[in-house]
Amino acid sequence: MEYRWALEVQDLWFSYNGTADVLRGVNLRVEKGLLTMLLGRSGSGKTTLLKVVKGLLKPQKGALTVLGVPFAGERKSASREVAYIPQNLGLVRNLTALENTLTGALGRSGPFLSLLKVFSKETVEEARECLALLGLEGKHQEKAYNLSGGERQRVAIARALMQRPRLILADEFVSQLDPVMGFEIMEMVREIARKGVSLLITTHEMGIAARYGDRAVVMKEGMVVYEGTPYEVGEEGMLELLR
Repeated sequence: MEYRWALEVQDLWFSYNGTADVLRGVNLRVEKGLLTMLLGRSGSGKTTLLKVVKGLLKPQKGALTVLGVPFAGERKSASREVAYIPQNLGLVRNLTALENTLTGALGRSGPFLSLLKVFSKETVEEARECLALLGLEGKHQEKAYNLSGGERQRVAIARALMQRPRLILADEFVSQLDPVMGFEIMEMVREIARKGVSLLITTHEMGIAARYGDRAVVMKEGMVVYEGTPYEVGEEGMLELLR
């Protein structure tokens, strides 16, 4: 299916308790094959927006088009092509790097194989190649709890890639890393975007957004207050928008 926008959000409203709106008429677009950075202070609605896009939360109002498909209720088919990396990464501590990576392929292995967690040799080799491409060759059998923060981030990316996604949503997933490691991870993410995968990444770090974002979206109090390129406003301008 041909589409320009990997994600289109129109007048999206969401409330957890039916009284306080966390998302208030959100409008934004994520262009196919670009890296879009979603900035906002804690409580601005960034994480909630990602969960709505992934289908983990249902909005009270608004229109959502993901990978060219509008959604009113049924989300399963497109959700398989939308990978979500939560802030805590969601890795299973007692599984190896390879086993965690393979969980990304469960959705395309068929119900019987998924239930038994049995994977073909080809799928296992694909997972090994994903880890190797992300600099984790030789770490396949290392338990997740033994990996460094940066290594766990890479396993989370490898797991997402095993879904063969067309859109990746990532929530503050470099916020716990030192600047050098954060830059290394973002370089890898930018290479993924260059291969045609669309990415929407939340952050509160203006430097990361300015350096790596093709597009920037700034949220404040549940609303989008800026959508454009990071270069149009610069770091100081983004900081002013966040205040």
